[in-house]
Amino acid sequence: EILRAMSDALISDKEKLLAANQIDLEAAERDNTALVLKKRLKLTDAKLETLAEGLRQIAASPDCLGVEKAKRELSDSMTLSLITVPIGVLMIIFESRPDSMPQIAALSIASGNGLLLKGGKEAVNSNAAIYEVLGDAIERGSKGVIKRDIIALITSRGQVADMLVLDNVIDLVIPRGSN
Repeated sequence: EILRAMSDALISDKEKLLAANQIDLEAAERDNTALVLKKRLKLTDAKLETLAEGLRQIAASPDCLGVEKAKRELSDSMTLSLITVPIGVLMIIFESRPDSMPQIAALSIASGNGLLLKGGKEAVNSNAAIYEVLGDAIERGSKGVIKRDIIALITSRGQVADMLVLDNVIDLVIPRGSN
């Protein structure tokens, strides 16, 4: 239900998302950002439709948690089973592709993980708008059982450095994209 609500929100709130993205695109133009980066940064109706469809596909997939992958009898009274479980808290650092955020969030939620997100500075407005829309959808889709803070948005490099020392809290850090 959460993933379906997130999918629906990408479409119902598209004007808000596109307006925030336009602010980032105008800043990129002023800053003479490379054309290839501006192309990655741009959100369109078509991209939002594709993202929404992708989230619906994830929602329709079988639950990936609690799946017994292997089982081995060690003795008459002991069986060893390999069962899928969440990793815990993920921190994903991604480039200036605001369309990455809904995909990453959906996969994290579907696999039962908490999530810290750090997008590129060029997409600061787009990321903030997407984060707000997804947070609302998480609470709406779960009827308030799951709070929006299952995902969190990190906005500065300094926060990333602070988070990287929290080995007891963050279970996996995945840097995606550039250096």
